[in-house]
Amino acid sequence: MLENIPEWNLDQAKKKSNSCNDISAYIPDTLNAHVDNIKYIRLNMHFMNTSDWKSNYYGESGKDYAKQLIYQANRKLVYNKKMNLPEGNATPVYDPLYQYVLKDEDIYFHADDALCFYVNEGKNRNNYKRTVIDKYKVDNDSMLNVFYMVHHPDSIKSRTYSASAAGIALGKSIKLGTIYKPDDKPWLHSPLLNHEVGHVMGLSHAWNKNDGCEDTPPHPNCWAPTPTGKCKGVTSNNMMDYNSNQHAITPCQIGKMRKNMSKIGSKQRDLLEQRWCTLNPNKNVIISSNVHFQGAKDLEGNVIIQDGGQLKISCRLSMPAGSSITVEPGGMLILDNARLHNDCGMDWNGIVLQKSGKIQGEVYKNGDVKLENIKEALWITP
Repeated sequence: MLENIPEWNLDQAKKKSNSCNDISAYIPDTLNAHVDNIKYIRLNMHFMNTSDWKSNYYGESGKDYAKQLIYQANRKLVYNKKMNLPEGNATPVYDPLYQYVLKDEDIYFHADDALCFYVNEGKNRNNYKRTVIDKYKVDNDSMLNVFYMVHHPDSIKSRTYSASAAGIALGKSIKLGTIYKPDDKPWLHSPLLNHEVGHVMGLSHAWNKNDGCEDTPPHPNCWAPTPTGKCKGVTSNNMMDYNSNQHAITPCQIGKMRKNMSKIGSKQRDLLEQRWCTLNPNKNVIISSNVHFQGAKDLEGNVIIQDGGQLKISCRLSMPAGSSITVEPGGMLILDNARLHNDCGMDWNGIVLQKSGKIQGEVYKNGDVKLENIKEALWITP
């Protein structure tokens, strides 16, 4: 297979690419938006209730609430906002390119007086305990289990207890704690859901100095501006802070999440719908200029490199079953320490070099190149 592909002999080819590990390689390419697909996180929801079914959402109204909650959370992701901090910043605003998928059959209602309450402080604190998760989780290896719980009525009566909306991420599960109000609008708790999913996807709180992102400046973590004191002036609106307007996700945060989603064997990837297994002709990727795949990608369509186009692949690339990479006459493909495969173990059709007269599509290799899940890696067609 590979012996028929000539070496890429340019000087820069001698340097081994390490871009697979760079967060920046997973930030959406706004100049070539069609090369980055939306990732879909599969989740289910568990509404924990008392035995009289009066302490949380239930039945058809509960299903409607769950679907509206997911709709509002997805909407906030799509309409990502510009960062408030630092003042006067020029941080770009990108679509984070992930959404949640919740089906009717994945909404559950449980009556359990012993496990339905969420307590986040005091001697009976249970927010970090997995007991309710271990008892009621469903498909926890491949779905994000969201437990929608309520604060204990005794806790709410206490003047010292904070009964505000709270949550915690525990592995592939999330616990949300709220006060049950039948007339509450689902959008109220959608930022909380997005915040906790952010933790599951690998994000830390953004007000700290060590969250791994230069575009999330440290700050006092103020809920809202105040007339005086440390919270005077502009406050954060980042999704991973505690604030009244958690609507902003930075490029670095997006890159971190998408990097984790692209890593084979990661818990984040386990939770995704595998829409990249089979071919979707509506998702073909057309390359008409110089494009560099520096991070791992999971494509859903064919790749067509047109005359004058150049595609350099420096990481893992999953091609859907039955697809191909076609290099038209005048086009160029460079495999730079690349692994081309089908992540679902299915066959794809390899690399097609088209020829017109004396002009033929070109392909070159550099370093450790792997071509997997194909019967014939390279073939030429007029």
